[in-house]
Amino acid sequence: MPERTKKKKKLLIQVGIVTILIFVGSLLFVLSSVYSITRNAYLSSKDEMIDRDLFNIYKEMNNNAVRNQWFLDYLKKHSEAMTRDITEEEEAAKSSQAYKDALVDYFFDDTFDADKYDPVIQLLLARNSYEILMSALTLKRGLTSSAIRLMDFPNEHEALIYMEDNPNGSDHVAELVPYEASEHSAVETILSGELGEDNSIYEVYEDPSDGEKYYIGYLPINCGNNVRCTICIQYDWTDYHSWLLTRFRGYMIIGVLVLLVLNGLLMFFIYRKAIRPLMKVEAGMREYKDDKNSLAVTEKMSRIGSRNEIGVLADSFSDLATEIDRYSTENLKLSNEQARISTELALARQIQTGMLPADFPAFPERKDFDLYASMTPAREVGGDFYDFFLIDEDHLCLAIADVSGKGIPAALFMMASKIVLENHAMQGKSPAEILRETNAAICANNEEQMFITVWLGILELSTGKLTAVNAGHEPPAILGESGRFELHEEEHFLFIGIMEDVEYRDHEVMLPHGAKLFLYTDGVPEATNARDELFGMDRMVEALNRDPKATPEELLRNVREAVDEFVREAERFDDLTMLCVEYH
Repeated sequence: MPERTKKKKKLLIQVGIVTILIFVGSLLFVLSSVYSITRNAYLSSKDEMIDRDLFNIYKEMNNNAVRNQWFLDYLKKHSEAMTRDITEEEEAAKSSQAYKDALVDYFFDDTFDADKYDPVIQLLLARNSYEILMSALTLKRGLTSSAIRLMDFPNEHEALIYMEDNPNGSDHVAELVPYEASEHSAVETILSGELGEDNSIYEVYEDPSDGEKYYIGYLPINCGNNVRCTICIQYDWTDYHSWLLTRFRGYMIIGVLVLLVLNGLLMFFIYRKAIRPLMKVEAGMREYKDDKNSLAVTEKMSRIGSRNEIGVLADSFSDLATEIDRYSTENLKLSNEQARISTELALARQIQTGMLPADFPAFPERKDFDLYASMTPAREVGGDFYDFFLIDEDHLCLAIADVSGKGIPAALFMMASKIVLENHAMQGKSPAEILRETNAAICANNEEQMFITVWLGILELSTGKLTAVNAGHEPPAILGESGRFELHEEEHFLFIGIMEDVEYRDHEVMLPHGAKLFLYTDGVPEATNARDELFGMDRMVEALNRDPKATPEELLRNVREAVDEFVREAERFDDLTMLCVEYH
């Protein structure tokens, strides 16, 4: 009982696991989709903001292209001078006329040439340009509280930062810093040359040193000659991402709680509507197995009341139990009837067998001949028969016959025919007369139109003369002076029972000392194997000649073994009847 209970609960557990997996998968899909949509929407809004700032700085750079070109080139060559404190000489040069003229030339002359000024003036101009450009970067940054850089990428592992405005306090002026392109998808695209000029590109980057997340926009520009520049705005969105993940976890917890409640309700519903009715069906089946009471099962199934497939199953089981009871009752009647028929068939077999001579040696006091016979019906009873008896001290009558059909009708017809034939033979008539009068008697009362093939012979024991008639039967095999069995060809006449007034003629054969006569029905040559091949006359004669000197009993055994070896497991359809007599 505990094992059955566990099996009932197993279905509920399996369904619960499947529904939990479906709910969890759906929840993860929905939350992941919401997270992805929210994240992408947020970053898309930053795209517009950063794009605006990038192109504002780009315009500022283009408005002073000549100045910015010289300035960026100067930064790369004199980065140390730009970052150190200003000297007294350089401070004094700020008020000189030369510096004032240089400023006018620098800001208003499109053909500005810095080489005509001394290094101090160039340094002051560069510092002035740095302050102006830094102010522009700060002003153009708009609402993005992020780092803004003018930078370039000389190789895949470093970045040259011309200048930077970073709220975090970074201070890079024309400085090479590590910047692995493999960690920045946008930089790889820029270096590959796939990005068109003045086109922006974005990437999400997580700093491995502190785990901070950044959204970075790049805008490559051409500053002329050999000077390239990339405007980079790096937006720190760690706080928002953390907030988004916190909300995601919160929604996950709420979703799991809702999932557990819904799954519990679903399991309860499945138990009420499926598991419990199935348990009742199973209990009804076990009860029917024990007591075979279909009425009790039908009543129990009717109380289930499910209006679904389980209700149909319960009704079907009720119908099945009723049908099984009906079938069992009919089967019991049929079994009783079959038992009665089997008993009657066994009795009929005993009666039929009792009518055939079966005690061997049949004439132990006679030394002038020896004989042996056997009959194996294909069914419980057969239509073949053999017979032998002494008409007088010098005449031995031999007969073998095959009735058309099988089973009980053939057996009844066989017994009647045997009695008629024996009665006429005991009157001392010739074989032809015996068959003529037997045929007339059978035809007079043969409404079923059955017939018999008969071989009938009378052996004169003192001389060895065999007088015989063949009424449509198989030819006998005779062992004569040659020392081997051979088929004896003889005239065949019409079957017994076909029509009245049939004339039969005797023929004679002289059997020498030691001769053997083998009689058989068509069940021997027509025995069939699994390949639908016939045993045939040749195999029969070969089996006889395997040991032609054997006794009649041994000869019949040799033929039977050859037939069994040939047929093997194939079903037999005809009776197997044989008779052999040896004349001394």
